[in-house]
Amino acid sequence: MSAHAPSGAHEQEIWQFIQSRQVFTHADVDAFCAAGDWKRTNYLRSLARLNLVKLYQRKGNIRYYTAQDPASLSGDAALIDTSAMDAQWRSDKLGSKISAFHDTALPVQAWTPQTPEEKKLWSFVRQQLRFTRDLVLAQKIAPDNKTTLFLRSLENAGLLRSAGYDNGKPYYTAFSTLEIMNRAKDKRLSTEGRIWTAMRAANKFTVEDMLMTFAGFEGEFSEKGIRSYCSTLEKAGYLKDSRRGRTSAQSVRYHLVRDTGPLPPTIKRLPVVVDPNEGRVVYVQGEEVTWATS
Repeated sequence: MSAHAPSGAHEQEIWQFIQSRQVFTHADVDAFCAAGDWKRTNYLRSLARLNLVKLYQRKGNIRYYTAQDPASLSGDAALIDTSAMDAQWRSDKLGSKISAFHDTALPVQAWTPQTPEEKKLWSFVRQQLRFTRDLVLAQKIAPDNKTTLFLRSLENAGLLRSAGYDNGKPYYTAFSTLEIMNRAKDKRLSTEGRIWTAMRAANKFTVEDMLMTFAGFEGEFSEKGIRSYCSTLEKAGYLKDSRRGRTSAQSVRYHLVRDTGPLPPTIKRLPVVVDPNEGRVVYVQGEEVTWATS
C-alpha cells in the first residue's frame, strides 16, 4: 500500500485520510476531504479495484471500508471511536488551509469595526477559535442582514478564513495562523498543558506517577493541583478509574479514555471543562449527564 502514489491534491488528501483510520465510510471521506462527489467516488472505486481499499463490515445500510489489512482488525466497526483522530485531523487541516491562504492571498485592505454592533460582533467572533455563520446569526447581536454584511466585510478584508468542515458545515476563523500557533503553544506550555501531555504519553497512570514525572518542579506541579485536575477530568469523561474492585487502599489508577488532541482541556472557575480541540464546553459542575456519558 505504501507504494501507491495519488495522482492529484484531492486524491492525496483522501489517501492520507483513509490511511489514518482503521475503518471509514464514504460519508466520512465526504465530511473531511474537499473532493467533490464525482472525484471522490471514482478515486475510492479505483482504490478498490487496486485492492488497496476493502469492505470491512456492513451495518444495515452503512458500509465500512478499510485501507489496512482486514485480518489485523477486529470488532464492531460502528463502535470504533475515531473522535480523537477527527479532532486532530480538523486541527491539522485548519493549519494547512490557513497557511495555504496566506501563501496565495493578495494584500488586503485595513478593516476595523465602526458601529457598536460591529464591535460586539467582532468581539464575539474573536472569542471563538472556529465558528459557523449560523452560530453568529443565532447570537442576535444585530439584525440578520447586518450580521450577514458584517461577515461579508470580514471576508472581503481577508479576516474571515476557512477553518474546514464538520458534518458538512463550513467553519471559519477570525484568527491568523500566527495567532492560532501562539494560542496553541501557550496552552501546551501551561501547567495543565504539560500534565495533559504526560497523561497522553502514559495513557494509564496514578497521581503518584505524575508527581514522579514532575519531580523537581514541585512549585509548579503540586499534588493537590494534579489530583484536582485528574478528578475533574474524570467527571468530564476524559479519565476513568481502572482499579479492579476500587479498594480504598489502592491509589486511583486513571485511564485516559478520551484523548481529543494535543491541547489540554481547560478547567474554569465554575469549574467548567472546555476542550479547545472540539471548541466546546464538555462538563459543567453540578450536571448529572455530560456529552461523554450520554
